[in-house]
Amino acid sequence: MPSSPTYRTVPLDDTTHSVVKVQKHSTSFIAAVMLTICIISFVLQTELAQYVQKTSNYQKPYFILYIGHACYTFMIPIQFIVECINIRWFSLQRQEKPSWQQHIRDTVGYCRKQLTQSVQELEEQVQNKQQHHTSFMLRTGLTLSILFTIPAYLWYLSVNLISMSTLTVIFNTGCFWAYIFSIFMLGDAILLSKFLAVGLSVLGVVVMALGQDDAGHGDGDDSQNQDTLTHSSYSSFPSIIGLNVAVVAALTYGFYEVYYKKYATPPRPTVLFANMMTGGIGAITLLVLWIPIPILHYTGLEIFELPDGHTFVMIIAIGSMSVIYNASMMCVIALMNPVFAAVGVLLTIPVVAVTDMIITGVMISLATVLGSILILVGFVILNRQITNEQQQQQNSECILGQDDDGDDGDAHGVDNVAPPGLV
Repeated sequence: MPSSPTYRTVPLDDTTHSVVKVQKHSTSFIAAVMLTICIISFVLQTELAQYVQKTSNYQKPYFILYIGHACYTFMIPIQFIVECINIRWFSLQRQEKPSWQQHIRDTVGYCRKQLTQSVQELEEQVQNKQQHHTSFMLRTGLTLSILFTIPAYLWYLSVNLISMSTLTVIFNTGCFWAYIFSIFMLGDAILLSKFLAVGLSVLGVVVMALGQDDAGHGDGDDSQNQDTLTHSSYSSFPSIIGLNVAVVAALTYGFYEVYYKKYATPPRPTVLFANMMTGGIGAITLLVLWIPIPILHYTGLEIFELPDGHTFVMIIAIGSMSVIYNASMMCVIALMNPVFAAVGVLLTIPVVAVTDMIITGVMISLATVLGSILILVGFVILNRQITNEQQQQQNSECILGQDDDGDDGDAHGVDNVAPPGLV
């Protein structure tokens, strides 16, 4: 593949070593920030969802998903505003003060140039040719929208078929499936450290879930009645279906993460392209994925019914948090690794537990503490392994860069520099 054109010429040291070093540090920092945002937004989304479940009887999973995923469309104007601010800041740093009309035109031109370049690189990577960019991106966006909707809808279906603790354990095995698919689709190495990290993280979720079940069995008559209801609800044939549905949900979500990395992430991933892709998924959901709603209605699987005003506002709030969560998650996948993203998301579990303790005043159990420790240890091991891999890649790129500089002079100097904050 030919070398990519420049993102923007900036006055940095033009040696390849310094360029690669700046890119790696920027990528790691942005990924860490995005993962933090991802965790915070997931906690808020979970708390809002629990509030809706306790105060509303509105049970329309696909319609809720449709509204939430369609809200991703807002990532397009949000990202454009961020780019406006970013470019404005650079203009002020250079002591330039263009008019707002000119500034907006410059931002539009810059975004168009960067997105066109990313699409060309992605198309070249996926199908070894560059043609029909619009149809290529429409196909990619439609595929991602469908792949993202399937596990989310299956998760909602599983809620009424198996216990929440069991569903939590099964669905969070998505990090394991992400690693398996990464091996076959991305050529990820089979390493003991990664298997250990993923295994410890899943074990932590299992310990926390079993601890919740044990806590529920020791609360007197009310808990016994609840256990009886739970047993009668989840020990029958529907529980078998629920288990299978939950497994498929975890598997398809792990596949979606790896598919996104392989077929929707250009060789030079940027936050701009990742968020625009998220906005594209929202737009396609809004325009196309309403089709199952009348089908579900006429088949009787989900009778269409509009929520009341309060419930609708809460659904929009949940959708807004989902937008932030998914956008930051896609950035982490694009910038780092789907396995890193999947395991990193498990950090939301202990954070949610601590948040619930603060809100409800109920102390977290020993099982929650032990499970959280296992998840944290697994994440630390994985993060160290990925850091070592990046260091090795950085060293190899420095060597290749020095060879290129020796052959082509300054041809590969500033051309490899990406704009700060968009690596």
